[in-house]
Amino acid sequence: MIHPITESVEFIGNWFLPNAENAKKIAGTLSWSTQRASLDLHDAFTPLQGTVYGDEFQSYPVVYGTTINSKFITMLKATGGAKGLSFGPAGINQTEKVASNLVVVGGHVTPETHYKEIRVRIPGLQIWIGRMGIQQTFLHKTEHSSSGVIYQIDALPEETTEVPCLPATLGWGIDRRFSGDLISEISVRSSACLRIQPGQPQKLDWYFEQIGKTTTLLAFMAGSPMSPDHITAKAADSNLEVEVLVALRDAKYCEHKSGSNFYMLRNDMGADLEAVIMKWFELYDTFSAPSQLALSVLSSKDLWLHVEFLTLMQALEGFHRATMPGLYTSESEYEAIRKTLSNAIPNTVKPDHKDALKARIKYGNEISLRKRLDALVNRLPIDLRQNVLGNDGTVPNSWVDTRNYYTHWDETSRESVLDGIGMHRAGVRMKHLLRALYLDLVGIPHSSIIKSLGNACSESQYLIQLNGIEHRKKNPGSQAGAFMHISVSDAGNSDESAS
Repeated sequence: MIHPITESVEFIGNWFLPNAENAKKIAGTLSWSTQRASLDLHDAFTPLQGTVYGDEFQSYPVVYGTTINSKFITMLKATGGAKGLSFGPAGINQTEKVASNLVVVGGHVTPETHYKEIRVRIPGLQIWIGRMGIQQTFLHKTEHSSSGVIYQIDALPEETTEVPCLPATLGWGIDRRFSGDLISEISVRSSACLRIQPGQPQKLDWYFEQIGKTTTLLAFMAGSPMSPDHITAKAADSNLEVEVLVALRDAKYCEHKSGSNFYMLRNDMGADLEAVIMKWFELYDTFSAPSQLALSVLSSKDLWLHVEFLTLMQALEGFHRATMPGLYTSESEYEAIRKTLSNAIPNTVKPDHKDALKARIKYGNEISLRKRLDALVNRLPIDLRQNVLGNDGTVPNSWVDTRNYYTHWDETSRESVLDGIGMHRAGVRMKHLLRALYLDLVGIPHSSIIKSLGNACSESQYLIQLNGIEHRKKNPGSQAGAFMHISVSDAGNSDESAS
């Protein structure tokens, strides 16, 4: 039996603190649900003593458990919180609830345990990779035999990519699960896993960081969140294989069921996967924060329009700050300007006002948002810009005015602020712009990005509709993009009717 992160499970058994003197085992039930573990104990690891306030918390780096079916469980980074008291003939009984976001199933480990590799199953990855390994052969009916079908299902070898900057090897494997009685029913379900094997054994936190980096890149290409739903790890010292239940940050899962749902499949990248992965890991530290902001807004659903719009603008600004220069002049040249401006503040200005002016002067060398956005789009060729942004391929002034109004409540921008529909349509274009910028950064050819903008995934189809609307506004008589033309004839005016 496996234990996916996404499925609830209970472990009933005895629990104890490994480093406690004369540690007692306490009966209890650990429940994993919605990426959180909660252990309900029949007694307390830390009994209440002295004055009790009701808000006492206790940190437990490690909690060990042995279930009733002899399975070892470890809670890591746990916190003991709510305690209960009951009074009866036997005296006072204490209970305790312990919570954690990280549980290891199948072994007793510590926060210092190192692992030689980790393997994560990612929903949708088997479609994105595009490795079938299944052949279908039809047998035609002959004089001596009936028709039939032969399926050949090959075991596919793991594909590996090297990441020298870690250093580590990433393995991309396809798993098969067979079921059925071979008489009335048989089914084969494929899934794909990412295996991370570093040059030297590492702790779990290191692996979680690399998983996050990889799935962020996959999400930008797939046009869908690509979080893992099952994790196994191999301990370095014992070679013990354990399962890991962890609350991953912003965990959302790919729901695509067909290749046509994806923004860009691996076979449509137009670039070598290993080269793209290597460049992503080499550059990641420079844009880690803005990339997570971008991924968060791209993966979110039903955000308020204003929140989505402002977050997208912030994600674009963050990308520029992380990857491009953003000063009007050099820092050394500006220092003289800053001193001159600061010294020019009249002595009559109150101290708090003077501090506010100096703060503005301090950041006065940073280029405007307008210039940042222009610099970003100029990284892309004109045909790609026109496809993403529409019209002449420049960022509309209304985007900047809307952002300035809702950030600074700048009344001079109010007349140019986008309405609800305008913000929604701008958001669609900004999402495509963000994705194009990140893919361009790691070497995905512009031709591959343009091809993805015209595919069948929902976001690309929406962009096609927006561009069609703009085209018809500028060219009222144009029928470009039409998929049907319906002519209506007046039967009453035909010669046949008249007769």
